[in-house]
Amino acid sequence: MRIVLLLGTLLLFLGLFLTYFVKFFSKKNKITLEKKGKKNPNICILIPARDESKVIENLLISIEQQSIKIPSKNIYVIVESEKDPTVKIVKKHQMNYFVRKKLDLKTKGYALEEMVEDLVQKNIYYDVYFIFDADNVLDPLFIENMLKDYQKGYAVSTGYRSLKNTDSYFPVSAGLTYFLVNEVRNRLSLRKNGNIILSGTGYYIHGNLIKKWQTFPFHSFTEDYESSLYYTVEGISTNYREDAIFYDEQPTDYKTSINQRSRWIKGYFTNWFQYQKKFQKKKKETPHNLGSIIEMQVGILPIICIVLGIVLIFISLLIEFSSSLRSIFIFYILLFLLSLYIILILFTIGILWVFERNTPLKRKVRIGVILYHPIFLISYVHAFFVFLFHPNLSWNKIEHGKKDSIEVKNVKFM
Repeated sequence: MRIVLLLGTLLLFLGLFLTYFVKFFSKKNKITLEKKGKKNPNICILIPARDESKVIENLLISIEQQSIKIPSKNIYVIVESEKDPTVKIVKKHQMNYFVRKKLDLKTKGYALEEMVEDLVQKNIYYDVYFIFDADNVLDPLFIENMLKDYQKGYAVSTGYRSLKNTDSYFPVSAGLTYFLVNEVRNRLSLRKNGNIILSGTGYYIHGNLIKKWQTFPFHSFTEDYESSLYYTVEGISTNYREDAIFYDEQPTDYKTSINQRSRWIKGYFTNWFQYQKKFQKKKKETPHNLGSIIEMQVGILPIICIVLGIVLIFISLLIEFSSSLRSIFIFYILLFLLSLYIILILFTIGILWVFERNTPLKRKVRIGVILYHPIFLISYVHAFFVFLFHPNLSWNKIEHGKKDSIEVKNVKFM
């Protein structure tokens, strides 16, 4: 058992060391911006929308209600069949729809690739490309606030991802994941001029990048994380704007959430391993964003090491002091789990205190989130084992269109 205790202690200190290591190098960042953007850029909006007729109209209405008007001919909704009811809704709003041909290539990234390549073949280019999921709804000032980053010269920027379905503790608990990525991880990184991690939707790409690629080159389960790694390696400027708000729908049941997160985990590790050689090669070139490269290269290793270290230390102590007394052994396990639960409750309360500045919750929902979110966080272990024992996970559509509990000015959710 001393070996387990030693291993746990080493992992704990390794995690703490990696945390400090990343923090030290994060000071070595400089931003290289694009040339200042046009005052009135030509804007394009791309929306992958397979069988999304239940939610797509809310997004289209919110686009029409933007403070900066986007011509309907610049909006492209990507579907997989002319028979999709989504097409009728798009026609109603006099916008474009694009029917995919390569249906054997799944994932959102492939849908965007087909759309972009079709525009390139027609020699149609834009200054700014916005990408949204069909279940999103935009605050009326979203585009206006995001363009401030484009005009400063940021190549990529994302907005604040809020929630549509705030009437239940489960989707709010799921939505806090994005809140942590943006308001904690990305904010801390930006303070050191670092690169952000995109979270799937509600962002723009500078037209110069599309001209360079002539396609959309990210196709994994987590094309957002894949592209974030790319931007970091290439030293491309990225930013996050809290005042550019959009609303997103989150899963409302445990099974859907586990399936979604297990695919995230697969996408994360697949991309992380693939980029390790690129990170090593780039570091030898003395890049201007060395801190971000090291941060992305280390990834979530500090968290994994710290969690495993604490668990192994606790297990070794349990076995050491309770090997002959089964009842005491069980007692200490329960005490450990209860202590972990209480710590995560306090953590959740702290998060909610900040989260509710922009998204107030009903008292009943707030209490539910405080009690359930710790379990949601622990359930990432379940999602990890699903990924571990089912490595051939495939992309599956998540059903949208649950009852929404908010209104965004003139947009009334159906």
